[in-house]
Amino acid sequence: MSTQKKIARIVSPSRSANILSDETVAIATETLAGLNIQCDFAKHYIHQSDTTAQRIKDKAQDLNEAYADPNVALILSTIGGHNANRILDHLDWETIRTQPKPLCGYSDITVLLNAIYAKTGQITFLGPHFSSFGMQQGFAYTLKHFEHALLRGTDYVLDVSETWSDDLWFIDQTRRQFIKNAGPVIVNPGSCEGTILGGNLCSFNLLQGTQYMPDLTGALLFLEEDNLLGELTLTEFERNLQSLLSHRGAEHIQGLMIGRFQKDSKVELNDLVEILRSFEQLEHCPVVCNLDFGHTTPIFTIPIGGRCQINAHKETVSIKVSPSISGSAE
Repeated sequence: MSTQKKIARIVSPSRSANILSDETVAIATETLAGLNIQCDFAKHYIHQSDTTAQRIKDKAQDLNEAYADPNVALILSTIGGHNANRILDHLDWETIRTQPKPLCGYSDITVLLNAIYAKTGQITFLGPHFSSFGMQQGFAYTLKHFEHALLRGTDYVLDVSETWSDDLWFIDQTRRQFIKNAGPVIVNPGSCEGTILGGNLCSFNLLQGTQYMPDLTGALLFLEEDNLLGELTLTEFERNLQSLLSHRGAEHIQGLMIGRFQKDSKVELNDLVEILRSFEQLEHCPVVCNLDFGHTTPIFTIPIGGRCQINAHKETVSIKVSPSISGSAE
């Protein structure tokens, strides 16, 4: 890793940073400093929770300014939320195209990651928020994969975490609950190579029918879902996946990787596998679930628009990632 200090602009295109405790912000800032990353907070990093036309423009302004500032080396989202897609029409796409820099986040930030790739061909990163770096325990796996993806710039292999957690770590860091990781589950075996697209499924689907939806031809989809609907999560996931697989170009996807579901979603692996095997559109490609990304921790970091090779045979899954640009702009 380079010893030269990088400046990361922290932006809040979804929820405001006022949800974060002072302790979480301090730990996150210190952890990133250990990577020679200096945090610089956007003007509207903390904003009012009400949605107004001006609030949307303020969020877009922060992201535009982050791309325009030559001193900013990378951009981290503060946290997820629900309405990042509201800022898309207010972004300065010419500046984003001509002054590329990595943006990293997940959940609602999915819309920005994929839209930026679709509009500019620029690599973005599905990975931790700024707030994620405030975690004191169980963060080593996330940190390692973040470094591989954003700071080393070389090909890397996605490891399997030993344990995972779905506890409220941001409320109490002293009473963490870790669960032994059963590892990836192969639904359809096979090998493939493709362009990484996706993230949070319900957020990704918000791009359908817009100028911001990337071409699915040749895509290797990484999809996950949160637990907002509780026991209805699997039902919602099923119909959202069907919607995506009916989209133009989806017949040419190369593979499907599914992230781990949260405990409150009540998704049983056997039920998930049964539903995934019911999709005729997936019979031609490898499908793997229970991977280390989504709304549980830890998570790996992957480049949206980068290349990925999958080998899933018997009980062994190998995932090799390249952050190099695959190329898919307007």
